[in-house]
Amino acid sequence: MLLVSSVAFAADGDVDLDVNNPTAGHEYYYWQLFTGDLASDGTLSNVKWGADAAASISYPNPDFDNGQEEGPTNQKNISVTVTAGAAVPAGVLTYLESLSSQASTNDGQAVADIISGWLKGNGTKIEDNTKVAKGYYVIKDKYANASAATVSTLSTNIVAIVDHTTIQPKNGTTEHTKKVLDVNDTTDTKINLDGLKNITEGWDKTADHDIGDRVPFMLTTKIASDFAKYETYYLAVTDTLKDGLTMTETDQASIKVYVDDTLETEGTGDGQYKLTKSASGFKVEFPDIKKNAKAAANKEVVIVYTATLGETNVVIGNPGNVNESYAEYSNNPNDDQSGTPSTGKTPTDTSVVFTYKTDVDKVDPEGNDLTGAGFTLYKKYKAEETDKGVNVAGSTPAGAKSDTFPSNEFWYAVKTISTGTNFEFKGIDDGTYILVESTTPEGYNTMDPITLTVNATHGADENSTTKYSVSVLDDGRDDFASDAKGGTITFDRKKAADKILTTGEIYSEIVNESGATLPSTGGIGTTIFYVAGSIMVLAAAILLITKRRMGAND
Repeated sequence: MLLVSSVAFAADGDVDLDVNNPTAGHEYYYWQLFTGDLASDGTLSNVKWGADAAASISYPNPDFDNGQEEGPTNQKNISVTVTAGAAVPAGVLTYLESLSSQASTNDGQAVADIISGWLKGNGTKIEDNTKVAKGYYVIKDKYANASAATVSTLSTNIVAIVDHTTIQPKNGTTEHTKKVLDVNDTTDTKINLDGLKNITEGWDKTADHDIGDRVPFMLTTKIASDFAKYETYYLAVTDTLKDGLTMTETDQASIKVYVDDTLETEGTGDGQYKLTKSASGFKVEFPDIKKNAKAAANKEVVIVYTATLGETNVVIGNPGNVNESYAEYSNNPNDDQSGTPSTGKTPTDTSVVFTYKTDVDKVDPEGNDLTGAGFTLYKKYKAEETDKGVNVAGSTPAGAKSDTFPSNEFWYAVKTISTGTNFEFKGIDDGTYILVESTTPEGYNTMDPITLTVNATHGADENSTTKYSVSVLDDGRDDFASDAKGGTITFDRKKAADKILTTGEIYSEIVNESGATLPSTGGIGTTIFYVAGSIMVLAAAILLITKRRMGAND
């Protein structure tokens, strides 16, 4: 609405008409309905039709008899021909006085609408140092350009007796925010995806998640403060998924809409919403939320849902996987809102989901690629995860040691890669992992399991007011190198220096040492015994023959 502040009386003649702190992208116009003599008590006398009054006007006949048929002697409305500068009939002024009690309430909008119907032309723009004759005016807020119409609301029309007068614009503001839930599977309690509205902590502009995670989101739209000024009120929220984020059928079924903390149902009834959804996003649309009993000025419409982070088109590290949303809303309380309503649009709000990868090269002691190896990456969870496969805690899978996975914990395989010399585990987030050589090349020793704790700090980009990035990426080990800018962690520092680390990877070079060759039966050791035995037999034979010959000579 527009607030009017009239200051003390001035001398006769033209007076100032000003706008205090005009809204950016808005312009203000006036229409002169009456002129007259303005008394100190605010009454207007000697009232004449102004320059912007319509050629004719009509108003309700106070003597109309509803019980009688309408006709020449029983007219429902009285029509008046208007001539600028001519005296205004007393009946018109009496009718306006009857509306005075409504003008100070929310029904003041209806009063302004009635009087606005008595005008002609496009009005006169209020500029700096605008001066007008004392009288009765209608003042309207208009958009200066099309872009302003998409980001702000109009003030309601006002009618005012003008002396020196300052107009104070008052626009209702619809606000919209989008957040994503950050969860560390290793340290945080498992969340209930069916109760996202009840989660009060962990919501922010950024999060990191594993590929395959159902990522929780929350959209909050605050209804404008001038909501009561509208006859009807259109409100819609559009959400768009990008990069590696998509909505499966399960995700689409997870969409829940709340008005002032009350869960709403989709439908075509009064105050209900319409839902349009697809793999790339959705739209929640209230054709007229004024008909919803829970809706009111400054109340919140909250939407919660999940989207799945998939491998297709996923962005590793910076700049992350982007999700955008905005709200559309009625923006002109002076419009009757019938048909296609006049709407504005909030700025698009963004949240970002980050994910990382580990890249393992298998080499021999000379640095050459080594085939025949296989690796399995395991992740530690805070609690049992029935959809993650088999909990290996307390067992000794291939490549592990007896104490690798304590029996009182929860460890699940992320992925096993059985062939090649380069092993890429794509799409991991913060948490604790163990890398196990589940298949060892023939003739080489199995490496000891490697424990890696991924810690990430992400949020607003220090070089941008609208973008987000990973600012810290740590691994908790002395033998790893981290690159926060690229979202990367590197196992071998020398190897890392030779690689361009910009893709959010954890790079590792695993060297296998060949095993020692020990003597075995049938090998060189047996030959030695065979040779030595032959010599001993030969020596015994020589000794026996010699002794026999010596005995014969005796």
